[in-house]
Amino acid sequence: MKLCVVFCVVVSLVTGTPVPLNTQECATCSEGARSLLDNLSHIMEKEGKMKQDLFAGFNCTEQTAQMIPHTETAAICQPNTPANMTCSNQRNSSFSATACLKSIRDDLHYYDIMLKSYVHTDAYKHTESDLSPVITATHNLLNCLEPSCTKMSAERVLPEWVVWRGSSFDDRLSLCKTLRGFHVRVITVNRALRYITSRDYRK
Repeated sequence: MKLCVVFCVVVSLVTGTPVPLNTQECATCSEGARSLLDNLSHIMEKEGKMKQDLFAGFNCTEQTAQMIPHTETAAICQPNTPANMTCSNQRNSSFSATACLKSIRDDLHYYDIMLKSYVHTDAYKHTESDLSPVITATHNLLNCLEPSCTKMSAERVLPEWVVWRGSSFDDRLSLCKTLRGFHVRVITVNRALRYITSRDYRK
């Protein structure tokens, strides 16, 4: 056992394994991730005026989720499997918490820009109150992840993702698909944050 521990430490030093993230600080963002998921679930399920305004003329629940084409969060944040592990205290290099969190933050940044661009369009300003809880929850989670986990620079260039076309019906349909995609992604975000906080990936 001692030989195994020494070997793992040496391998870690030689391969340049990064310093572990402060998982206690990352844990504080889990509440924000749950809040975002709750708000997205609410807006997708809500009946009445909002549904008539945003999704009039089609059934949003029947639409295909539209995912961001420029990130790979689902793959990057895939948990390790026990079969990939050797020494009991050696982290499996196939999972990088830092890469996972950076990808999550890129996703949130995309959706933050997209939803704000929708409600700031003159024709759709009346929807701001409906989308405000999701936008606020997204912004709060971004702010939490920046100082707590990723230590990323605020200056980064992401490829443009064009969704809004200018037609009211087409844009509302795109909004539905975008929100459905965001909902799927935030489920992944919640699972990833729980995994990182548990530190199971370092076992």
